[in-house]
Amino acid sequence: MFTRTTHHFATALVVAALAAPGCGKPKGETTPPDATPPADNGPPVAAKPTRVYQDPPPPTEPRDVQFPDLQKITTKNGLEIYVVENHEVPLITAQLVIKAGTMDNEQLAEMTASMLGEGTKTRAKAKIDQEIEFVGGSLGAGAGIHDTSVFSQVLKRDIKLALTLMADEVMNPAFPADALTKLKDKAKTGLKAMKSNSDVLADHLFQMAAYPVGHPYGRPIPSEAQIDAVTVDAVKKFHDTFYRSNNAYLILSGDITVPEAEKLGNEVFGKWKPIEGNAPINPLNGFKSYKHPPKLIVHLVNRPGSAQSDIRVGNLALARKNPEWIKLDLASDILGGGSTGRLFLDVREEKGLTYGIYTKMEPGVAPGTWRIWTKTKTATTGEMLKAIFGHIKKMRDEDVTAKEFEDVTREAIGSFPLSIETADQVAGRVRTILTYGLPNDYYKTYRDEVRKAQLADMKTMSRKFMNDVPVVVVVGRADKTEQQIKDALPDATIVHYDTDLNCIEKDTTFCAANKADLAAAPATAPAPAPAPAK
Repeated sequence: MFTRTTHHFATALVVAALAAPGCGKPKGETTPPDATPPADNGPPVAAKPTRVYQDPPPPTEPRDVQFPDLQKITTKNGLEIYVVENHEVPLITAQLVIKAGTMDNEQLAEMTASMLGEGTKTRAKAKIDQEIEFVGGSLGAGAGIHDTSVFSQVLKRDIKLALTLMADEVMNPAFPADALTKLKDKAKTGLKAMKSNSDVLADHLFQMAAYPVGHPYGRPIPSEAQIDAVTVDAVKKFHDTFYRSNNAYLILSGDITVPEAEKLGNEVFGKWKPIEGNAPINPLNGFKSYKHPPKLIVHLVNRPGSAQSDIRVGNLALARKNPEWIKLDLASDILGGGSTGRLFLDVREEKGLTYGIYTKMEPGVAPGTWRIWTKTKTATTGEMLKAIFGHIKKMRDEDVTAKEFEDVTREAIGSFPLSIETADQVAGRVRTILTYGLPNDYYKTYRDEVRKAQLADMKTMSRKFMNDVPVVVVVGRADKTEQQIKDALPDATIVHYDTDLNCIEKDTTFCAANKADLAAAPATAPAPAPAPAK
């Protein structure tokens, strides 16, 4: 992601927790009668005081907070503008979102977004940077999976300047060839860093293994040849295809009114040309069903220099707009939502197998993924896998406790107001609504939906979306971990990869056959409705 930021408007909250040590032996405690008195060898050594932790203060009732109203207007050329008013401070966050991302073309989406900041037909890069710096604002652009955004944050008095610069970048980019060459060199350097990062390898291979071949959410790591193949003409074509007024929307959050937003939209973006005829088709439409593995497979990446094993265990789950998302999110947090999750308390605190272990839900327009994320010493890889599978089984087979359920729902309800305090946070929530097709009142009713969840739902969600035959990825020393994996998961098939994530089985047909097995598996993951056109 390319970002030019001169000043950030942010606040930091620091919370300190103090624990008071114990004050020695409890009053009235005496030596048992049958204990042998110590020899008189000098002054007695005081016993190590017992640590006593103060009880936290009792929880208060969640404060009343409402997600602001989402107001929409549309300009004559089809640009949708969403306005979220907050007049507490004279600050406005603007996000111009183009409905094209890396799922449409990974290299072109990223290069096009990065090239926007390299100058336009009317302003050199230095001029754009100077203008936004002068008003103490920020301006940047970046491509995500589903869309690309140009974003800015400025004081209210400077919003027209910010929008003018944004409009100039998306409507009149210069796309200088020398800038593209530098970006490609930077991308190839980043590619080497990716392949040397065990976390990146584990996450990337997990997505590849979970999704069908060619799926936009599970593509292989790009090659240097793919990066070198990007040309200025290809970037221009991608821009001309997708960067159109009726294939975009603008979010304005902060000290602005609807009439002000409508006036600015028509003045600044009025000459932006719309797509004529049919819009580009969403590439997710090519995938009508999703399948879980029919057998347990461990995808093992041999990384000889690793001092530990990176582990991912999980599976395809549900699309972000699925009404069961909130319930699964609560169940996932009980298992691994943080330092109070079962995995953390047992696998880290009791067993000492890792510094951190957590669960993660990856959203998508199509079904996203649910996974457990952790690292462990090479020598404890097998023990870690046994512990993870044991916790998945427990979530599937037993009800959670009343306290676990009460704690996780209280946390979700109580922390929500902190996530919508600033204009930037609210703009991000609005973008989530629009990206994944959530109801406009999703965040207005969020806490009510959390309250509707029942304790029994946690077991139901676990059985439905935490598979007992998950996708397993291990990145580490194959020579030290393979036998551990076989001992911990005797029914598993191990598939080997190099650090380019190429299958390296001696039988070159094995990986293709494995993919065929996956394609033949029953469709147990929920299939989404066909995605809309762009």
